[in-house]
Amino acid sequence: MGDEEFVDLANGVVLRRVVVGPLRTNCWIVHPVGHRDGILVDPGAEPQRILAAAADLKIRAIVLTHAHFDHVLAVADVAGAIGAPVFAHPADAPVWPHELDHLYRTGHFDAGTATGQLLTDDIGALRPNPAHRLWNGKARPIVDGQRMRLGPLTITVFHTPGHTPGGVTLQTAGHLLTGDTLFPGGPGLTGWPLSDFATIMTSVRLLLAQPLCYRIHPGHGRDTTVQQERPAIATWQSRGW
Repeated sequence: MGDEEFVDLANGVVLRRVVVGPLRTNCWIVHPVGHRDGILVDPGAEPQRILAAAADLKIRAIVLTHAHFDHVLAVADVAGAIGAPVFAHPADAPVWPHELDHLYRTGHFDAGTATGQLLTDDIGALRPNPAHRLWNGKARPIVDGQRMRLGPLTITVFHTPGHTPGGVTLQTAGHLLTGDTLFPGGPGLTGWPLSDFATIMTSVRLLLAQPLCYRIHPGHGRDTTVQQERPAIATWQSRGW
């Protein structure tokens, strides 16, 4: 799954995906059709590629679905280059310090189930690039139900904890940017500190109560739809992940 642009004329929204970093994180750039104001979601690595993808837009905000390293490593460079404020849910405040603590104790970030293979292939993939600044963890707060306006487009924040305490999903005009809360085939990982399976399943039910036609754009990998995923909720609940 590579970089793509989705132009949804019916709903008046453009979504650009830039796939970055060792975990192939989906960084999203969203703007209304025919307008230059946009937001940038989850700048996880490779800041120059992200900046190039958004060069024709006026980025009004950088929004973090959550603060795991693979979603924030380019925050400082991107925010510094474009002068846009960074937004995150306050409940995620412990997450980035936890990520840094793991880095300083072990010499690498925690990539969950992918850690072992990445360390075998290239330990440098789980270390910050010394050429880029680390985010200082500071962000303006966003909360459940908050709305952001981009010209004719409204973006609504859903607090969707579970993968992290302050995980959020962004909803706009038939689309859900779910971060690592919901993927094709199930919820995001909940096997590490600051995560919780029962909590993420509550968030998943909220998201899959949206209209069947809504398209789901996750933090990694391919897209899916509410219609495709809703029938599997009971299966995910019973398997426990």
